[in-house]
Amino acid sequence: MVLDVTLACNGYKVKVLKTENCVDDPVVAADPEFTLKLNKKCEFIPTGCIVNKAFKTAVAKYKVIKDGVVVKEGKADTCNLVGQAPDNIKKYMEIFGAPTSCPVEEGKICANDKKMDITQFKSLLGLARGVISIHTDITHDTGKSCINLEVEVSK
Repeated sequence: MVLDVTLACNGYKVKVLKTENCVDDPVVAADPEFTLKLNKKCEFIPTGCIVNKAFKTAVAKYKVIKDGVVVKEGKADTCNLVGQAPDNIKKYMEIFGAPTSCPVEEGKICANDKKMDITQFKSLLGLARGVISIHTDITHDTGKSCINLEVEVSK
């Protein structure tokens, strides 16, 4: 795994600690070499790809943990949610290689060198400081996916 660190955005840095597919033969697979940079202009720059098989449905169970404490967990029909998402949210999803509508055709979406301006959120980076883990189990009409992502935000 590549660990890429950039000092930026009010002195905060972001480091991807782990990107892992946690089921065999997933419908949606994240690049285990995924990196995320935060530059001085307060832009996230993801690098990596998502490879997916075709699917029409995606129901996700997720858990977000910050410094060992569960801060959010739930279940969501992601196809329904992305269909209703505002255009600015869909833009962020595209930057990270996530599908913005269902059904999804088989393919590979790469986020390389696209930028996501987070200037409006830079005052909240202090709240994100620490290790954030996201675990997602997704059930599709064509199989299952599972992705674990762990990121450290520090100053």
